[in-house]
Amino acid sequence: MVSFNRVVLAGNLTRDPELRFTHNGVPVCGFSIAVNRVRSKQREAVDFFNVSAWRELGEMVANYKKKGDPILVEGRLQYRTWEAQDGAKRSTVDVVADRVQFLRRGQSPRAEEGPVSAKVPVGTAASGGWGLAAKQLQGGEDATDSEEEEIDDLTF
Repeated sequence: MVSFNRVVLAGNLTRDPELRFTHNGVPVCGFSIAVNRVRSKQREAVDFFNVSAWRELGEMVANYKKKGDPILVEGRLQYRTWEAQDGAKRSTVDVVADRVQFLRRGQSPRAEEGPVSAKVPVGTAASGGWGLAAKQLQGGEDATDSEEEEIDDLTF
């Protein structure tokens, strides 16, 4: 039996992320995103998804994102059921994030920065510079890197 549960969504936060803690002190951040879907040339529809991000990932989202911010979420779908206070059975399908990328306003999902957990050094392509290429344009270091490996020497 084959099973595959993976989802990738890019949209805008519909509310400020909410950071809570389990009884064991594990942080979990809950937020929702709106994703536009083109139905025809004249009409668009909007889909809304609830997302949970656990531990450090959840803390990063809660600390750095707010309502309206664009975000890319990768994760899995999770089906949950519970009994409401009135005794009715309820169910929902949520996204459990395992990777989140912070996007800038007006930025397409293909041009995202690095993952939120990665610290991007200044002067790299992800932070708006071009690293070695920027140094070359400014008359800095030589174009060759003495520690560069030959492609044939790389192990895959």
